Amino acid sequence: MKLRSIGIVVSLTLAASALLSACGGGPAEPGASADKPPAKAGAAGPVTLNWWSWNPDENKAKTYVEAFNASQSEIKVNYKRYEFTDYVKTLKLAMISGDEVDLFGLQAGSMIKEYVEFTEDLTPYAKKEWGADWQNRFFDLGLKQLMSGDKTPALPWFVSAAGYLFYNNTIMEKEGLKPPKTYAEWIEACKALQAKGITPFIQGGKDAWQNLDMFIALANEFDPGKIYAAEEGKAKWTEAGLVKAATVWKEMFDNGIMQKGALGLGFYPDAYDKFNKGEAAMTLLGTWNDNRMTKSILQTHRQKYGVTVDYEFIAAPFPDMNGDGKPGRLFGGPDVALAINKNSKKKEAAWKFMQWLESADGQKINAKYLMLPAIKGVDIDDSDVLTDRQKDNMKQQMKDLENSIGRRELIYPEIKSALGDALQMIATGKTSPEEGMKNVQAASDKVSR
Repeated sequence: MKLRSIGIVVSLTLAASALLSACGGGPAEPGASADKPPAKAGAAGPVTLNWWSWNPDENKAKTYVEAFNASQSEIKVNYKRYEFTDYVKTLKLAMISGDEVDLFGLQAGSMIKEYVEFTEDLTPYAKKEWGADWQNRFFDLGLKQLMSGDKTPALPWFVSAAGYLFYNNTIMEKEGLKPPKTYAEWIEACKALQAKGITPFIQGGKDAWQNLDMFIALANEFDPGKIYAAEEGKAKWTEAGLVKAATVWKEMFDNGIMQKGALGLGFYPDAYDKFNKGEAAMTLLGTWNDNRMTKSILQTHRQKYGVTVDYEFIAAPFPDMNGDGKPGRLFGGPDVALAINKNSKKKEAAWKFMQWLESADGQKINAKYLMLPAIKGVDIDDSDVLTDRQKDNMKQQMKDLENSIGRRELIYPEIKSALGDALQMIATGKTSPEEGMKNVQAASDKVSR
C-alpha cells in the first residue's frame, strides 16, 4: 500500500541445476517476433534479467532469488528497488526507452491502466503453464482486478486489503483502553490518550494514498459500494453518502482523531516510524503491516529504533461509523502484480522467474513474511508471530478478506488525483465537503470511459 530513496541494485547470480535447458517446456514465447527473438541461455552464459519494483525490499528480494537459485542455473537476476514515489516516475521513462526492464511490479487500478500498453499479455503463458482453467488457481480478490477481458497484463503476486485500524495493544492495555468499535468510542479513546500525552492516531496526510484509504473506508460505511459506482460513472460523487464521508473526514481534523500537522507529515517513513517506535497508539493500515507482528521484525525495531519492548501490534476492524452495529469492511486486491515488458528481449527468462514466484514454492515465502499468497492452497506461516492473540488475529483476517467489499485502487488517474486534492482542501477548510465532491464530479465528467 514512499519517499525519495533511489533504490539499490541487488545483483544476485543464480546457480544450481538447469531448468531452462529444456526451454521448449515453457511457453512457446507468445508475443515474440522474428525481428526480436526471445533471449535464451546457452553457451554464452546465463540470461541477465532486470526486475524492478518498490516491493519487496532488498533483503526480502535476496530470499526469493536465493530460493530460485536452488532450482536452476541459467538466469541472473538484477533486482532494482525504488521508493514508491520515485518508482512511478522512473518506470515510465524506462518503459519508453525500450527494454531496460524485463519484469516489473504494478498496482491494480490506475497504475495497470497507465502501463498496460507496455505489458506483455500473460494469458497465453498462463494457459500453457497451468492449463485452460489456470484462473482458478488464483484468488478472485487478486486476479479479476488485473484482467481486461481475456487479456492479462499482470499476475497478482500477493494480495492485501486496507481498512484496518492497526493499534499498539501494549500501549492500549497499559492505559486501560480497547480498540474503538464506534465513531464515538474512537473520539473518546483519542481524548483519553491525549490526556496521557500520547499521540492517539497518526495519519500521513501528506501522502494522498493514506487519505484515499481513509475516505474509501468512510465511504463504504455511509453508502457501501457507492464510491465504485461513482468512479464508473454510474453514480454521482455528490450523492449523500459520499458527501457524508467527506464531512466526517473534515470532522476528524476538528475532533482530535487526526493529530496536529497530519497533512504535512508523510506516512513512509515519518508517521510509520513514529508508530513503530510506540509514539502513536493507532494508525490506518492494511494486511501488508502484518509482519510487524513477527519476532524477526520486532528485533529489527530494537536495532533501528532503540525500543526495549516488543510491542504487540494488532489489526482491528474499521470502527462502525454509521451506527448500524457492524464494523467497516476491508477493501483490497493485488498488493504487487508482476508484469513483463512487451519490449523485453528476455521474455522467456522473465516468464520462467515469474512462474516460479507464482508457484507454491515461491508463494510459501510470501506466507512466511505474512504477505497473503495470491494462489489458493498456501497457508499463512505464523511460526514467527509473537503472541497467540496475534495468531488468532491472523486467522480472523483471512475471514475478513472473504467479506471484503471492493478494490482499494481507483481506476482513473484523473479521478484519483481530483479526490486527493479535494480531501486536502476539505481538511484545511479551504472548501466545503459539498464543493469538494462537486470538484471530483467535474473531473469524473471529463473521464473517457
